[in-house]
Amino acid sequence: MRIFIWVLAALATAFFIANRALAADADAYTIKLPPELLSTLVDYLFVGISALLGWAVKKGADLLHVRRESLLVERLEQGMGYALMYAREKALQKGAALTSIDTRSELVAVAAGYLAPKMPGVLKELNIDPEGLRERLLGRVDLVAPVPSSTGLPVMQPASSL
Repeated sequence: MRIFIWVLAALATAFFIANRALAADADAYTIKLPPELLSTLVDYLFVGISALLGWAVKKGADLLHVRRESLLVERLEQGMGYALMYAREKALQKGAALTSIDTRSELVAVAAGYLAPKMPGVLKELNIDPEGLRERLLGRVDLVAPVPSSTGLPVMQPASSL
C-alpha cells in the first residue's frame, strides 16, 4: 500500500511538472488542474519532503550514535550508582568496615553481580564486558565508601557525587 501511494505521488508530481513545462510554451496544449487537486498534490509533496528529511535526520543520528549512546551511558551511570548503593547496604548489614580494601573489592563484585543481569542490553550495546564493568564500578566505589585521609584533611570527592 505504501509503495502504491509513493508511485501515485511520483506520477502526480511528474504530471504536474510536465504540465507546468508545457504551459510555459504559449502554443502548447495544457490540461488545467482543478485547484483542489493542485492543493492536494502540494500537500502530498510537502509530506513526502518532510518524510525524506525525517528519514535523513534519523539515519544521520544513527550513523553518529549521538542521542542513543548518550542515553545508554546515562542509564548505565544511574544503574551503577544503584548497584553500588545496593552493595553498600549489603556490606553494612554484614557489619563490614567500608574503608577496608577487601570490603571495597567485595562492593565492586556485589555491584557487578547485581548490575550485569539487570542491564544486559545496555552493556552489550556499549560493548562493556564483565571486566570493563568492574573497572567502571571500581572508579565509582569512592562515592559510596570513601577512603579516609591519613593526613586528617578531608578527602576530595569527585564532582559527580555533588
